[in-house]
Amino acid sequence: MGGRGSGGGKGGGGAASKAPKNIGEGITDKNELIRLYNSISGNPAYSIDQRVREMEAIRKRIDELDAKKAADLKQKRLDALAKARAKRAENLKNGVKPEKKPRTPKVKMSMDSTVSNLKDELISKVSTDGYIRRSDFRVEDYGDFINVSVRSLGKWKNPSDARGEEDYDWQVLHKSSRAQIDKVVNRLAKKSGRKLSWSQEEKNWIGVDIPKMKGD
Repeated sequence: MGGRGSGGGKGGGGAASKAPKNIGEGITDKNELIRLYNSISGNPAYSIDQRVREMEAIRKRIDELDAKKAADLKQKRLDALAKARAKRAENLKNGVKPEKKPRTPKVKMSMDSTVSNLKDELISKVSTDGYIRRSDFRVEDYGDFINVSVRSLGKWKNPSDARGEEDYDWQVLHKSSRAQIDKVVNRLAKKSGRKLSWSQEEKNWIGVDIPKMKGD
């Protein structure tokens, strides 16, 4: 009796096995690829040829990810630009004027530098009967602004209705002193990019308010 027809041997005639993936293939996290690269470098489990081959494959994969990221970012910018142009064209067609956003003033001088300059300018530019030192200034933080105050800066006198009183709490600054302080505050406001303001207070104090801005 004839035997059964010969079949393929065990495992014979099966589909060819898939080629192994290149190392790093499918990984989309650049940091993971860098860790993989570092783990292979100097690893004695790999031959020199294997290390060179695998590390080159990882470098290639990293370059591919960087190129894709740059291309995606460029496309995103182009899409945003096209959308903005289409919106402007639609507004122009419909007679809609573009809304102007208020410009945020730029700080030209840090808060510390503004305070320091203010002290120096008031001491050197305002004529005073006594002697004013930097340590005489009081600096206080009120959240949205910094207040710099000093006592007895400039020349003071009693108002006309209190000429004969001594140690009067509400003396007034001479006109010349007010002009000198105005000049210092206005010049520093322009130099620093901040809207400084000042006021006369009780017991011969003057206070200068310096508003905080972005970055303070």
